[in-house]
Amino acid sequence: METTANRSTAPTQRIGVRYGVLSALAMIIYFIVINLLDLQDSELVRFGSNIFIIGAVVLAIRSLKRNYENRNRQTPYLPGLAIGFLVGLIGSALFAAFILINAIFLDPDYAGVLATQDYYGIQLPLIMVAGSVVILGTATGAMTGYILMMAFDNSGGQFSKDA
Repeated sequence: METTANRSTAPTQRIGVRYGVLSALAMIIYFIVINLLDLQDSELVRFGSNIFIIGAVVLAIRSLKRNYENRNRQTPYLPGLAIGFLVGLIGSALFAAFILINAIFLDPDYAGVLATQDYYGIQLPLIMVAGSVVILGTATGAMTGYILMMAFDNSGGQFSKDA
């Protein structure tokens, strides 16, 4: 028998995974396009892939909000935060895995490019570069979810006209 807690987290997990995978696919396509255009050496262009995490979090929270509104309920705050975290984590982890597979098996020259670039003021091994992609994507997703849920929060904090 399914408990109430399991029913309340199922939509959150399902939405987070769905949009996390979609953000990873968008980032992989973006990566392929920038490589085809020979823009992969620009850090600014590569950093642009985080826009897809932000967009996926916005769409995921909108989906969660719609899910709760269809049941005539207010969107809860914590599941919105969880969705931002999940989308960022899943999307960036899948993207980092793709980068590792690409750099190790498909394009070993790219592994050399990643290993010799000066991230964070020092050179990092390939696995640490992938780890930094996951950390940055997770932080981006979590912060986007936090900001959006603050915008949707109607639980209080109203200012009185007397103050």
